[in-house]
Amino acid sequence: MNWRWKARLARVIAALPMSDAIYYRVQRCIGSLRPNRYDPSERLRAAAKMVHWAEELGYRIEGRSFLEVGTGRTLDIPLALWLCGAARVLTVDLNTYLAEQLTLESVAFLCRRRAETAAIFGELADRPLFHERLDQLRQFDGRLADLMLMTHIEYLAPTDAARLPLPDRSIDFHISFTVLEHIPADIIASILKEAGRVLTSDGLLLHIIDPSDHFSHDDGSITAVNFLQFSDREWTRLAGNKFMYHNRLRAFEYVELFKRVGVHLLGQREAIDEESLTVLRNGFGLDERFCHIDHEQLAVRSIILMGKAESPAGKKSPLTQSSRRSSAVTQ
Repeated sequence: MNWRWKARLARVIAALPMSDAIYYRVQRCIGSLRPNRYDPSERLRAAAKMVHWAEELGYRIEGRSFLEVGTGRTLDIPLALWLCGAARVLTVDLNTYLAEQLTLESVAFLCRRRAETAAIFGELADRPLFHERLDQLRQFDGRLADLMLMTHIEYLAPTDAARLPLPDRSIDFHISFTVLEHIPADIIASILKEAGRVLTSDGLLLHIIDPSDHFSHDDGSITAVNFLQFSDREWTRLAGNKFMYHNRLRAFEYVELFKRVGVHLLGQREAIDEESLTVLRNGFGLDERFCHIDHEQLAVRSIILMGKAESPAGKKSPLTQSSRRSSAVTQ
């Protein structure tokens, strides 16, 4: 769909009574969430990579607790983490978007497409606990509440991730997948500070962020930097609603934000969109907010940040002595 038409449609729906239900129905009828068309592979693959990255940093997954910021429509990330050995996954959202039917379709995907599931999880799928839990999932026949009970997944919504109803030092991993780009910078800072409170002393933050123009995901006529041509006022008029909001922070700004609130980065991985880089070098017009930024920084389409919150005394675990960085990551 042409991005301007999609933006108009979202803006109109956002202004209607019962807008959440209407928008979901539109997604199910003509969007990416159509019955038997929704593909959870990307989110499942992201969770599997989170597990790999955490283990590369020396963190165990089995028996540990996770907090996911931004549940969305399904439990794909929590289910994948449970399969990989998580003992408990809390997933929180400011909006009650979770859809039972869509979640059960994801379960069906995991259970019926064995070859695809094995390919997504790779060597993780060879572990005994993964096999045991996947067998449990294949035998499951119930409602969403039954699924969450079996998999030790807790859904808290509406819940503000900056004010969690959790005790101090009660969570081992604080994660999100393509969520932070939809949150204003000052609120991200509050969420990260709250993460510092609820994470255990050796807890890990792991966040996958997509700084690209999300309209470009569906409209091939524009690039991932298309929205950088607009001023903040223009962009708010075009997409400043609850369904399309994007803060347009660039990758280095997320890094600065994480460090400013006391996150010690253990790993940072970025991927550059080459098509965007080409159009930028060929003179693509930018708003003054972005025109002073290096083209490579503007063209980053994905950034993964892994770190730990500083302890009150400013002490770091031995893991903080090593830092890993890669200029590209495949997602």
